[in-house]
Amino acid sequence: MAKLVSKTYSEALFEVALEENKIDLFLEELKFIVDTFKMYPEFYSLFKSPLLKVDEKKKVVSEVFGDKLSQEMNNFLKIILDKKRAYYIEQIKNEYEKMVNEYKGIIKAVAVTAIPLTEEEKNNLEEKLSELTGKSIKLTNEIDKNVIGGVLVKLGDKVIDGTIKGRLEELKENLAQIVV
Repeated sequence: MAKLVSKTYSEALFEVALEENKIDLFLEELKFIVDTFKMYPEFYSLFKSPLLKVDEKKKVVSEVFGDKLSQEMNNFLKIILDKKRAYYIEQIKNEYEKMVNEYKGIIKAVAVTAIPLTEEEKNNLEEKLSELTGKSIKLTNEIDKNVIGGVLVKLGDKVIDGTIKGRLEELKENLAQIVV
């Protein structure tokens, strides 16, 4: 249900963004809304609470976000409140971001390493992945102390395991097949 709701609303917002040429603006505004809710969880609880009347929520949202958001985004928030879909705002933002990235030919990737990558290493890896995929790569770096060395790249639904741990596991499997 959550996936369907978030996809439906993000698609509608994306269509408006295309018509108005505000794709990036809407993404930044959605990020701002979600970040605000994360910073002020009490406000987020109020936003999605079924105990508060929709008109009261709209008034609070207008006072808080009013001039910080475009008219379209303010209207979008009011629609979400009217349709009792406030709970899905973060999922809507995530779906919308996926649509923007797909539209722009950007793939999000995660490089999992034992220690943080330098900016140069990150840029080099982005370049190589871009050459490999033919798309623009937006790379983030996650730290996992269990990765002994090397890098594990999660690229959409693909995983490229260049870690020492992964190589040792592969070697172990190959040896097990030989011994049996």
